[in-house]
Amino acid sequence: MHTLNLEQLKATTLAGGVTGITLRGDGAAFVVSVQTLRDEAILVTSRKQPRRFADPRKALQVLRSTGWNECHIDASQWRPEDRALEKTTRPDRSAALKAAHEAADYDRWFRAKASAALQGLADGTNRILSDEEVNARRAALRAQVLALETKAGA
Repeated sequence: MHTLNLEQLKATTLAGGVTGITLRGDGAAFVVSVQTLRDEAILVTSRKQPRRFADPRKALQVLRSTGWNECHIDASQWRPEDRALEKTTRPDRSAALKAAHEAADYDRWFRAKASAALQGLADGTNRILSDEEVNARRAALRAQVLALETKAGA
């Protein structure tokens, strides 16, 4: 059995080489079986794995984007109750989602602080420091840090 990626399916369809398409149940998902003039092929991902659709509506949307408006559905091997068994954990995605959540929290915190500072400027509770005041505060902080470092080193 041959394989086709989405671009190859589009090209084969445009060339008139596809005679039919069947959504075949495969466990809790559907795979796309393509009947060509020569033989049968399976729609695959970029990693050459069969492209599996948990929702047949999504498969139909993809097929429609290739120019196909009809297909057969073979649900004889479809077992939606197996979905929980086939679900794989993705620790890499979990870590990425946690990092995104933390970044969103930081972003929310930063925006709240900036908004409060601007509001303080508007209502007069905050003021803009002059360059001399900023430099004096920076020098005082450096002196404190140096004092702590020399105390810790002694």
